[in-house]
Amino acid sequence: MKVIGIQIDKTKTIFYVVDKDGYDAIKSLKDDCKYLVLKNDTDNAEVRKYQSDVHLYFNDINPDRIAILSRQTKGRFRSAPLSFKIEGLIQCYEEIDIEFVSGPKMNAFYKKNDFDLPLEFDYQEAAAKVAYYIASQE
Repeated sequence: MKVIGIQIDKTKTIFYVVDKDGYDAIKSLKDDCKYLVLKNDTDNAEVRKYQSDVHLYFNDINPDRIAILSRQTKGRFRSAPLSFKIEGLIQCYEEIDIEFVSGPKMNAFYKKNDFDLPLEFDYQEAAAKVAYYIASQE
């Protein structure tokens, strides 16, 4: 089972892919795409290219599940409005439904479970934890 974990950070969409084999072992799948950036959200061509790139990436991976780390919608630590636009473009993917994982739920999971996937870059940690969490639920 292949899972893509996603973290949206301002204009950057960070991806991490894991595979769970028949023995319940979860391993990282190395790929060329670590993140995509939506540079100009007012340029229609740029928005369409971003959405196309994300959906082509999903098609290349052919995941069984895709999950996004939920972000706060209000309060002092609310996420930037552009990040919700990016989220909507990702959700337009028609092959499978996009799931959401709340931070508190994931944190509770990691209090009881170890996270032991190798990270190529530190910025991948949240996306990797989302992917590992979803893969562990199967």
